[in-house]
Amino acid sequence: MHTFIIALISLSVTALSNVPAGADVHEDNGQVTINPDPTANDTVPPDLPITATIFSGVPGPSKCRGKVVLRLEISPPTTNETGQIQGERKCWNMLQPVGCGNFVASKQAGCEARLFSEPNCQMYLNTAVFIPELRAVGGWWRSMDVKCGIPPPDPETLGEPPLQGGLIRNKTV
Repeated sequence: MHTFIIALISLSVTALSNVPAGADVHEDNGQVTINPDPTANDTVPPDLPITATIFSGVPGPSKCRGKVVLRLEISPPTTNETGQIQGERKCWNMLQPVGCGNFVASKQAGCEARLFSEPNCQMYLNTAVFIPELRAVGGWWRSMDVKCGIPPPDPETLGEPPLQGGLIRNKTV
């Protein structure tokens, strides 16, 4: 009986040693909730490389599955004499149909990948926006084009979300 209790105590101590650095651990009623440090991802390096990694499989719960089919490292967009960012679209054909990709870049790079179901960037399917973290983008595509240097949308010109009025309800008591 005593050996069993000691084993349980050593298991819980071992589990807490695997907590990421800077995580905040709260214990409540025997349940453990781990909250990562909220400031950990606030500063993204400005020189974050622009990469697209394409996999043969489909997205899993958190990562792409399968073998790496293509890994692109894209040069950052250039600016012209007037200070405008210039970027060209370039089309890449896959050797086989692919089902998942990670598109990573800083938000300042303004990159997007348009995904197509046919070779030579024909039959548009979806757009993947490059973000500063690994997040699986699923689909089934045969080609894609990438462009960087796209300016972010102006929040003032976007207006209110079209369904916002229908989703917010006034609570009357």
